Amino acid sequence: MNEKIKIEVLGISFSNNNGHNIPYIVILGRSEDKVKIPIIIGASEAQSIAIAIEKVPAPRPLSHDIFVTAIKEFGIKIKEIFIYEYNEGVFSAKIYLENNDNIKEIECRPSDGIAIALRNNTPIYTTRKIFDDAGVLLDEKKSSGKHKQDNKPIDELNEKELKKRLNKAIEEENYELAAILNKKLKTLEEE
Repeated sequence: MNEKIKIEVLGISFSNNNGHNIPYIVILGRSEDKVKIPIIIGASEAQSIAIAIEKVPAPRPLSHDIFVTAIKEFGIKIKEIFIYEYNEGVFSAKIYLENNDNIKEIECRPSDGIAIALRNNTPIYTTRKIFDDAGVLLDEKKSSGKHKQDNKPIDELNEKELKKRLNKAIEEENYELAAILNKKLKTLEEE
């Protein structure tokens, strides 16, 4: 049996291809391992994950927020997200839900599972086989940091950092995050 390994979201990367068809990649793994699992995700999922990483509420609830709220309202616990398969470049995942000791699994896209997990502090798991098949050795020393998501929470940013992140969000057409950053910047300027 391939044992489950607990992983976490280590960041989001993007490739700025002259502003066209920007592929987003969520980086998963364990901080102690050099091998990471990159998963290509869509722009809206990247935006939802970035907002969850920043731990700030969106101006209006996103689909993942609504899902988590609805599940909680019905007394259902989101037990775990399990990225269980990698086949020909495609990852498969499941959400495990628990209600009155009854556990149900629901198939989901890994990006949706990750966005939900981040909102609910739900553990994310994968297998050693997926690390072996899909993992890549990331040389963090070579990375300039330009393409990595800054995981510093918005509340801890100074004015200069807020402006820099706001410009980046606008450049990436991530307008919901830009609105949040702009609101925080205005609040900071008023103080």
